[in-house]
Amino acid sequence: MVSATTQLKLTASDGKKYKTDVISQAGVEQLAKSIRNQRAMVFLDWFKYSENTIDGRSKKQAHPAWHLHQEWHQGCD
Repeated sequence: MVSATTQLKLTASDGKKYKTDVISQAGVEQLAKSIRNQRAMVFLDWFKYSENTIDGRSKKQAHPAWHLHQEWHQGCD
């Protein structure tokens, strides 16, 4: 799976930047599907559909803000 990863320099807790392997969302899904066991499928369901993920929480916060933004713009017309 090494070919599906990319190295980025991320800041560590010591303040220094280190090259770190990262993988895209599609890569995570592909990896979980290749494992083919129940725990991998449970993880994949959580990863894709849970509102408790970082992405799910950010979508929850962004959604009301987007509506406020739209309402504000409509009021300016």
